[in-house]
Amino acid sequence: NLKAQRSWQASAGFDYNFKMNDRPFRIATEAYYKGMTDVDPYDISNVHIQYFGLNDAKAYAAGIETRLFGELVKDAESWISIGVMKTMEKVNNAFYYNYTLDSLNQPTDSTKVQQGWIRRPTDRLLTLGMYIQDYLPTNKNFKFYMNLLYGSNMPYSIPGSVKYRDALIIPAYIRIDVGFSALLLDGEKSNRRSHSPFRNFENIWATLEVFNLIDRANTISYLLIKDFSNTTYAIPQRLTPRLLNLKLVARF
Repeated sequence: NLKAQRSWQASAGFDYNFKMNDRPFRIATEAYYKGMTDVDPYDISNVHIQYFGLNDAKAYAAGIETRLFGELVKDAESWISIGVMKTMEKVNNAFYYNYTLDSLNQPTDSTKVQQGWIRRPTDRLLTLGMYIQDYLPTNKNFKFYMNLLYGSNMPYSIPGSVKYRDALIIPAYIRIDVGFSALLLDGEKSNRRSHSPFRNFENIWATLEVFNLIDRANTISYLLIKDFSNTTYAIPQRLTPRLLNLKLVARF
């Protein structure tokens, strides 16, 4: 009896093109709202998505994003962006009990609490991004780029708990990547000898990239483990640490 989820959406945006120091720049902005009914709630643990299998929730997502494109140096586009987003859901008839405990840590009374609106698993309030390209002033064959990304905290759940569903926090995501490129072979085919093994290549680039330059141990989820005394520990599951990547790109 599971139904398809329903939604209505509204969005508005604009682009503004202008010049600064005789170089082209553009601002692109979009705001949106999405209201959802017959929602099938889900939880995320690492890359595992588990759906409730019920149309027992309603939800919304609202936000705005602005991105500025421009050439800080001629013929090398860079950009900076900021996004603000909020997405919440309310599960029908979801409730939990708060207990009053005595000196021996035994429950003496309880209060029923309706859950109300809670964060969705993908709720991330603030996202900041920046991408910068540059090259040597005397030689465009040597290029550089830097990519920065910041994402504020996201929620995670205690399995089987209504009270602590999407109520705990995964720390902010921060990452910086850099890359260095060198042109090994240019597009001047006419200057190559007829017996050259590279006579049919347009160009060849070599690139050295450093992913996660600051070696931040970003957390994607938590693994909950109980010990012999029934105490639960949240063990963070980390994303890739600093990584070197060397690539060769040939076009022919």
